[in-house]
Amino acid sequence: MGRPAPRSGRRPATILDVARRASVSPATVSRVLNRRPHVRPEVRAAVERAVAALGFRPNPVARSLVGGGSRTLGLIVADITNPFYAETAKAIVETARGRGYMVVLCNTDNLPRLQAEQIRMLREQRVEGIILGSVHRRDPAAEELVASRFPCVMYNRRLASQAGTFVVLDNVRGAEEVTRHFIELAHRRIAFLAGPPSFSTAAERLTGYRRALAHAGIPFDRRLVRQGQFKAELAYQAARELLQQRPRPTAIVAGNDLTALAVLDAAAHLGVRVPEDVGVSGFDDIELAGSERIQLTTVGQQKAEMGRLAVNYLLELVEARDGLRRDPIHHVLPPTLVVRRSCGAMAGARVRRAATL
Repeated sequence: MGRPAPRSGRRPATILDVARRASVSPATVSRVLNRRPHVRPEVRAAVERAVAALGFRPNPVARSLVGGGSRTLGLIVADITNPFYAETAKAIVETARGRGYMVVLCNTDNLPRLQAEQIRMLREQRVEGIILGSVHRRDPAAEELVASRFPCVMYNRRLASQAGTFVVLDNVRGAEEVTRHFIELAHRRIAFLAGPPSFSTAAERLTGYRRALAHAGIPFDRRLVRQGQFKAELAYQAARELLQQRPRPTAIVAGNDLTALAVLDAAAHLGVRVPEDVGVSGFDDIELAGSERIQLTTVGQQKAEMGRLAVNYLLELVEARDGLRRDPIHHVLPPTLVVRRSCGAMAGARVRRAATL
Protein backbone atom coordinates (compact mmCIF):
# COMPACT_ATOMS: atom_id res chain seq x y z
CA MET A 1 0.00 0.00 0.00
CA GLY A 2 1.49 3.38 -0.99
CA ARG A 3 1.77 6.26 1.42
CA PRO A 4 -0.81 9.03 1.01
CA ALA A 5 0.83 12.27 -0.04
CA PRO A 6 0.16 15.41 2.00
CA ARG A 7 -2.80 17.40 0.69
CA SER A 8 -1.92 20.32 -1.56
CA GLY A 9 -1.45 23.57 0.37
CA ARG A 10 -0.58 21.88 3.67
CA ARG A 11 2.95 21.69 5.00
CA PRO A 12 4.57 18.23 4.88
CA ALA A 13 4.40 16.19 8.05
CA THR A 14 7.48 16.33 10.27
CA ILE A 15 9.07 13.82 12.58
CA LEU A 16 7.55 15.78 15.49
CA ASP A 17 4.08 15.28 14.00
CA VAL A 18 4.71 11.54 13.78
CA ALA A 19 5.98 11.47 17.37
CA ARG A 20 2.88 13.27 18.68
CA ARG A 21 0.48 11.03 16.78
CA ALA A 22 2.24 7.85 17.97
CA SER A 23 2.70 9.20 21.53
CA VAL A 24 6.45 8.57 21.48
CA SER A 25 9.58 10.71 21.44
CA PRO A 26 11.18 11.97 18.19
CA ALA A 27 14.22 9.81 19.03
CA THR A 28 12.01 6.70 19.05
CA VAL A 29 10.57 7.66 15.68
CA SER A 30 14.11 7.98 14.36
CA ARG A 31 15.04 4.54 15.68
CA VAL A 32 12.07 3.00 13.87
CA LEU A 33 12.80 4.85 10.61
CA ASN A 34 16.45 3.78 10.75
CA ARG A 35 15.48 0.15 11.42
CA ARG A 36 17.41 0.14 14.69
CA PRO A 37 16.96 -2.78 17.10
CA HIS A 38 15.57 -2.70 20.63
CA VAL A 39 12.21 -1.07 19.82
CA ARG A 40 9.16 -2.89 21.20
CA PRO A 41 6.94 -4.34 18.44
CA GLU A 42 3.86 -2.41 19.59
CA VAL A 43 5.81 0.87 19.57
CA ARG A 44 7.23 0.15 16.13
CA ALA A 45 3.73 -0.61 14.84
CA ALA A 46 2.34 2.65 16.31
CA VAL A 47 5.06 4.70 14.62
CA GLU A 48 4.52 2.95 11.29
CA ARG A 49 0.76 3.63 11.50
CA ALA A 50 1.46 7.32 12.21
CA VAL A 51 3.89 7.53 9.29
CA ALA A 52 1.32 6.01 6.92
CA ALA A 53 -1.53 8.18 8.19
CA LEU A 54 0.44 11.42 7.87
CA GLY A 55 2.14 10.54 4.59
CA PHE A 56 5.46 11.29 6.27
CA ARG A 57 8.57 11.16 4.06
CA PRO A 58 11.83 11.31 6.02
CA ASN A 59 14.29 14.05 5.15
CA PRO A 60 17.80 12.50 5.35
CA VAL A 61 19.42 15.62 6.81
CA ALA A 62 16.71 16.20 9.40
CA ARG A 63 16.70 12.52 10.26
CA SER A 64 20.44 12.55 10.99
CA LEU A 65 20.10 15.67 13.16
CA VAL A 66 17.30 14.18 15.26
CA GLY A 67 18.38 10.59 15.60
CA GLY A 68 21.96 10.42 14.38
CA GLY A 69 20.94 8.02 11.60
CA SER A 70 22.25 9.36 8.29
CA ARG A 71 22.49 5.86 6.79
CA THR A 72 25.82 7.02 5.32
CA LEU A 73 29.31 5.59 5.81
CA GLY A 74 32.68 7.09 4.96
CA LEU A 75 35.34 5.20 3.03
CA ILE A 76 38.90 6.54 2.91
CA VAL A 77 41.34 4.78 0.57
CA ALA A 78 45.03 5.38 -0.01
CA ASP A 79 45.20 5.39 -3.81
CA ILE A 80 42.09 4.91 -5.93
CA THR A 81 44.27 4.54 -9.05
CA ASN A 82 45.52 1.25 -7.62
CA PRO A 83 43.10 -1.43 -8.89
CA PHE A 84 43.25 -3.14 -5.48
CA TYR A 85 41.45 -0.19 -3.91
CA ALA A 86 39.01 0.13 -6.80
CA GLU A 87 38.08 -3.55 -6.46
CA THR A 88 37.70 -3.45 -2.68
CA ALA A 89 35.75 -0.17 -2.83
CA LYS A 90 33.27 -1.80 -5.22
CA ALA A 91 32.68 -4.62 -2.71
CA ILE A 92 32.30 -2.14 0.15
CA VAL A 93 29.77 0.02 -1.72
CA GLU A 94 27.72 -2.99 -2.82
CA THR A 95 27.67 -4.52 0.67
CA ALA A 96 26.72 -1.22 2.27
CA ARG A 97 23.93 -0.67 -0.27
CA GLY A 98 22.57 -4.10 0.51
CA ARG A 99 22.36 -3.06 4.16
CA GLY A 100 20.62 0.22 3.32
CA TYR A 101 23.64 2.52 3.57
CA MET A 102 25.30 4.91 1.15
CA VAL A 103 29.08 5.41 1.00
CA VAL A 104 31.06 8.64 0.67
CA LEU A 105 34.43 7.85 -0.94
CA CYS A 106 37.60 9.82 -0.17
CA ASN A 107 41.14 9.38 -1.54
CA THR A 108 44.27 10.41 0.41
CA ASP A 109 47.10 9.82 -2.09
CA ASN A 110 48.83 8.36 0.99
CA LEU A 111 49.05 11.81 2.61
CA PRO A 112 48.40 11.67 6.40
CA ARG A 113 47.45 15.37 6.43
CA LEU A 114 44.75 14.78 3.82
CA GLN A 115 43.47 11.72 5.67
CA ALA A 116 43.11 13.77 8.87
CA GLU A 117 41.13 16.43 6.96
CA GLN A 118 38.87 13.80 5.43
CA ILE A 119 38.16 12.16 8.78
CA ARG A 120 37.16 15.54 10.19
CA MET A 121 35.00 16.35 7.16
CA LEU A 122 33.19 12.99 7.28
CA ARG A 123 32.42 13.39 10.96
CA GLU A 124 31.11 16.89 10.34
CA GLN A 125 28.81 15.42 7.68
CA ARG A 126 27.50 13.02 10.34
CA VAL A 127 28.46 9.76 8.69
CA GLU A 128 27.66 6.87 11.00
CA GLY A 129 31.03 5.16 10.66
CA ILE A 130 34.26 5.22 8.69
CA ILE A 131 36.22 2.49 6.90
CA LEU A 132 39.92 3.28 6.61
CA GLY A 133 42.04 1.73 3.86
CA SER A 134 44.73 4.35 4.25
CA VAL A 135 46.32 4.13 7.71
CA HIS A 136 50.04 4.29 8.39
CA ARG A 137 51.62 2.14 11.07
CA ARG A 138 51.91 5.22 13.28
CA ASP A 139 48.96 7.43 12.45
CA PRO A 140 47.78 10.07 14.96
CA ALA A 141 44.50 10.80 13.14
CA ALA A 142 43.50 7.12 12.97
CA GLU A 143 44.68 6.48 16.52
CA GLU A 144 42.57 9.40 17.77
CA LEU A 145 39.54 8.13 15.86
CA VAL A 146 39.89 4.68 17.44
CA ALA A 147 40.45 6.14 20.91
CA SER A 148 37.31 8.30 20.58
CA ARG A 149 35.26 5.11 20.11
CA PHE A 150 33.75 6.51 16.92
CA PRO A 151 32.68 3.48 14.80
CA CYS A 152 35.59 2.72 12.48
CA VAL A 153 37.20 -0.30 10.84
CA MET A 154 40.56 -0.54 9.08
CA TYR A 155 41.17 -2.82 6.13
CA ASN A 156 44.28 -3.89 4.21
CA ARG A 157 46.51 -1.92 6.62
CA ARG A 158 46.61 -1.69 10.40
CA LEU A 159 48.23 0.36 13.14
CA ALA A 160 51.50 -0.79 14.69
CA SER A 161 49.77 -0.71 18.08
CA GLN A 162 47.17 -3.24 16.82
CA ALA A 163 44.47 -0.91 18.17
CA GLY A 164 40.98 -0.94 16.72
CA THR A 165 39.08 -3.38 14.52
CA PHE A 166 40.74 -4.40 11.26
CA VAL A 167 40.50 -6.87 8.37
CA VAL A 168 43.84 -7.61 6.74
CA LEU A 169 45.70 -10.28 4.81
CA ASP A 170 48.44 -12.41 6.34
CA ASN A 171 51.07 -10.47 4.38
CA VAL A 172 54.04 -12.14 6.03
CA ARG A 173 52.84 -15.57 5.01
CA GLY A 174 51.94 -14.40 1.49
CA ALA A 175 55.40 -12.93 0.79
CA GLU A 176 57.04 -15.96 2.36
CA GLU A 177 55.08 -18.30 0.10
CA VAL A 178 55.89 -16.53 -3.15
CA THR A 179 59.59 -16.20 -2.23
CA ARG A 180 59.70 -19.84 -1.25
CA HIS A 181 58.15 -20.72 -4.61
CA PHE A 182 61.09 -19.08 -6.41
CA ILE A 183 63.49 -20.94 -4.12
CA GLU A 184 61.79 -24.21 -5.05
CA LEU A 185 62.40 -23.28 -8.71
CA ALA A 186 66.15 -23.20 -7.87
CA HIS A 187 66.50 -19.39 -7.64
CA ARG A 188 69.06 -18.14 -5.14
CA ARG A 189 69.63 -14.53 -6.18
CA ILE A 190 66.14 -13.19 -5.46
CA ALA A 191 65.54 -9.43 -5.31
CA PHE A 192 62.74 -7.63 -3.51
CA LEU A 193 60.97 -4.42 -4.59
CA ALA A 194 59.67 -2.93 -1.35
CA GLY A 195 56.89 -0.52 -0.40
CA PRO A 196 57.00 2.31 2.16
CA PRO A 197 58.02 0.94 5.57
CA SER A 198 55.38 3.18 7.17
CA PHE A 199 52.69 0.87 5.72
CA SER A 200 51.99 -2.34 7.61
CA THR A 201 51.53 -4.17 4.29
CA ALA A 202 55.01 -3.22 3.06
CA ALA A 203 56.76 -3.96 6.34
CA GLU A 204 55.09 -7.36 6.66
CA ARG A 205 55.85 -8.39 3.08
CA LEU A 206 59.51 -7.56 3.51
CA THR A 207 59.50 -9.66 6.68
CA GLY A 208 58.01 -12.61 4.77
CA TYR A 209 60.63 -12.32 2.03
CA ARG A 210 63.46 -12.31 4.57
CA ARG A 211 61.94 -15.21 6.49
CA ALA A 212 61.79 -17.40 3.37
CA LEU A 213 65.44 -16.67 2.61
CA ALA A 214 66.45 -17.48 6.17
CA HIS A 215 64.55 -20.77 6.16
CA ALA A 216 66.37 -21.76 2.95
CA GLY A 217 69.78 -20.75 4.31
CA ILE A 218 70.17 -17.94 1.73
CA PRO A 219 71.98 -14.89 3.16
CA PHE A 220 70.03 -11.63 3.05
CA ASP A 221 71.71 -9.17 0.64
CA ARG A 222 70.71 -5.53 1.06
CA ARG A 223 71.86 -4.80 -2.49
CA LEU A 224 68.97 -6.89 -3.75
CA VAL A 225 66.32 -4.78 -2.00
CA ARG A 226 65.10 -1.59 -3.66
CA GLN A 227 62.39 0.86 -2.61
CA GLY A 228 59.55 1.15 -5.13
CA GLN A 229 57.16 3.04 -2.79
CA PHE A 230 54.24 1.12 -4.36
CA LYS A 231 54.49 3.68 -7.20
CA ALA A 232 54.89 2.58 -10.84
CA GLU A 233 57.34 5.30 -11.87
CA LEU A 234 59.64 4.76 -8.87
CA ALA A 235 59.39 1.00 -9.21
CA TYR A 236 60.39 1.23 -12.87
CA GLN A 237 63.64 3.03 -11.99
CA ALA A 238 64.36 0.64 -9.12
CA ALA A 239 63.75 -2.35 -11.40
CA ARG A 240 66.18 -0.98 -13.99
CA GLU A 241 68.84 -0.72 -11.28
CA LEU A 242 68.25 -4.30 -10.21
CA LEU A 243 68.24 -5.65 -13.77
CA GLN A 244 71.49 -3.86 -14.60
CA GLN A 245 73.34 -5.36 -11.64
CA ARG A 246 76.11 -7.86 -12.31
CA PRO A 247 75.40 -10.57 -11.50
CA ARG A 248 71.76 -9.87 -12.23
CA PRO A 249 69.05 -11.25 -9.91
CA THR A 250 67.31 -14.27 -11.38
CA ALA A 251 63.97 -13.41 -9.77
CA ILE A 252 62.25 -10.26 -8.45
CA VAL A 253 59.51 -10.34 -5.83
CA ALA A 254 57.55 -7.08 -6.13
CA GLY A 255 55.64 -5.66 -3.16
CA ASN A 256 52.42 -5.29 -5.14
CA ASP A 257 51.09 -5.91 -8.64
CA LEU A 258 51.48 -2.33 -9.82
CA THR A 259 55.20 -2.41 -9.11
CA ALA A 260 55.47 -5.88 -10.65
CA LEU A 261 54.00 -4.47 -13.88
CA ALA A 262 56.69 -1.77 -13.76
CA VAL A 263 59.31 -4.53 -13.48
CA LEU A 264 57.90 -6.14 -16.62
CA ASP A 265 58.15 -2.79 -18.44
CA ALA A 266 61.74 -2.24 -17.30
CA ALA A 267 62.72 -5.76 -18.38
CA ALA A 268 61.17 -5.25 -21.81
CA HIS A 269 63.00 -1.95 -22.33
CA LEU A 270 66.33 -3.54 -21.35
CA GLY A 271 65.82 -6.62 -23.50
CA VAL A 272 65.62 -8.92 -20.46
CA ARG A 273 63.26 -11.82 -21.07
CA VAL A 274 60.58 -12.82 -18.55
CA PRO A 275 60.65 -15.55 -17.34
CA GLU A 276 63.65 -16.92 -19.27
CA ASP A 277 66.15 -14.39 -17.86
CA VAL A 278 64.34 -13.25 -14.73
CA GLY A 279 61.23 -14.45 -12.92
CA VAL A 280 58.78 -11.83 -11.64
CA SER A 281 55.98 -11.94 -9.07
CA GLY A 282 53.57 -9.42 -7.59
CA PHE A 283 51.08 -9.17 -4.76
CA ASP A 284 47.28 -8.52 -4.73
CA ASP A 285 46.14 -10.44 -7.86
CA ILE A 286 44.47 -7.45 -9.49
CA GLU A 287 42.35 -8.27 -12.55
CA LEU A 288 45.07 -7.20 -14.99
CA ALA A 289 47.54 -9.70 -13.49
CA GLY A 290 45.65 -12.62 -15.02
CA SER A 291 45.42 -11.23 -18.55
CA GLU A 292 46.78 -13.53 -21.26
CA ARG A 293 49.59 -11.17 -22.28
CA ILE A 294 50.83 -10.63 -18.71
CA GLN A 295 50.19 -13.86 -16.76
CA LEU A 296 51.73 -12.50 -13.55
CA THR A 297 52.49 -14.83 -10.68
CA THR A 298 51.16 -13.12 -7.57
CA VAL A 299 49.66 -13.48 -4.11
CA GLY A 300 45.89 -13.36 -4.18
CA GLN A 301 43.83 -11.47 -1.65
CA GLN A 302 40.17 -12.12 -0.88
CA LYS A 303 39.31 -8.58 -1.94
CA ALA A 304 35.53 -8.93 -2.05
CA GLU A 305 35.50 -10.78 1.27
CA MET A 306 37.76 -8.15 2.84
CA GLY A 307 35.36 -5.40 1.76
CA ARG A 308 32.29 -7.31 2.89
CA LEU A 309 33.77 -8.03 6.32
CA ALA A 310 34.86 -4.42 6.78
CA VAL A 311 31.28 -3.20 6.20
CA ASN A 312 29.67 -5.84 8.39
CA TYR A 313 32.06 -5.25 11.29
CA LEU A 314 31.51 -1.51 11.00
CA LEU A 315 27.74 -1.88 11.05
CA GLU A 316 27.98 -4.07 14.13
CA LEU A 317 29.57 -1.07 15.84
CA VAL A 318 27.12 1.43 14.32
CA GLU A 319 23.98 -0.55 15.09
CA ALA A 320 24.93 -1.73 18.56
CA ARG A 321 22.95 -0.52 21.54
CA ASP A 322 24.03 2.80 23.01
CA GLY A 323 26.87 2.30 25.44
CA LEU A 324 27.59 -1.25 24.33
CA ARG A 325 31.31 -1.97 24.43
CA ARG A 326 33.01 -4.82 22.66
CA ASP A 327 36.56 -5.94 22.11
CA PRO A 328 38.07 -4.97 18.74
CA ILE A 329 38.06 -7.65 16.05
CA HIS A 330 41.35 -8.60 14.38
CA HIS A 331 40.47 -10.63 11.29
CA VAL A 332 43.47 -11.95 9.32
CA LEU A 333 42.65 -13.58 5.98
CA PRO A 334 44.82 -16.32 4.44
CA PRO A 335 46.70 -15.59 1.20
CA THR A 336 46.60 -17.64 -1.98
CA LEU A 337 49.69 -18.21 -4.14
CA VAL A 338 48.62 -17.80 -7.77
CA VAL A 339 51.25 -19.30 -10.08
CA ARG A 340 51.33 -18.04 -13.65
CA ARG A 341 53.81 -17.73 -16.51
CA SER A 342 55.95 -14.83 -15.20
CA CYS A 343 57.77 -17.03 -12.68
CA GLY A 344 58.67 -19.68 -15.25
CA ALA A 345 56.37 -22.34 -13.81
CA MET A 346 53.27 -23.82 -15.39
CA ALA A 347 50.84 -21.05 -16.35
CA GLY A 348 47.47 -20.98 -14.69
CA ALA A 349 48.29 -23.26 -11.75
CA ARG A 350 46.70 -22.17 -8.48
CA VAL A 351 48.23 -23.29 -5.20
CA ARG A 352 47.13 -22.83 -1.61
CA ARG A 353 49.81 -23.89 0.86
CA ALA A 354 49.32 -25.05 4.43
CA ALA A 355 49.33 -22.37 7.11
CA THR A 356 52.66 -23.50 8.54
CA LEU A 357 55.82 -23.15 6.49
